[in-house]
Amino acid sequence: MAWNIQTKSMEVSAGTALGVRIGNPQSPEKPVIIVLLGKKGMIVCRNFDITALEQRGVAAGRVQGITSFEEMLDASIEASTAQARQLGVAEGCNTPFLLSSPSRGEEYMWGYSG
Repeated sequence: MAWNIQTKSMEVSAGTALGVRIGNPQSPEKPVIIVLLGKKGMIVCRNFDITALEQRGVAAGRVQGITSFEEMLDASIEASTAQARQLGVAEGCNTPFLLSSPSRGEEYMWGYSG
């Protein structure tokens, strides 16, 4: 069985996000990793260690119970890094906020610019 790696450029209300999904070869309907990269930070699935991301200075929010990019966009944040909280992300907030474009004068955290 082979790994199924999918990338997708997605238009969200705040601009463009890049999605990466790695499927589980033994159970394709259950991905190993799903992540959405935006201009302010990233949204990750439950398989990511939010503390490790925080220690690396990453603005990230984590969601759970998702199997697709579309589900990720509809999910609520269940945990976030301090860097994401400084941007106003809180548990229970909607995910697209973290993917939005930076305000004037704010640096992009990610090289991906859509």
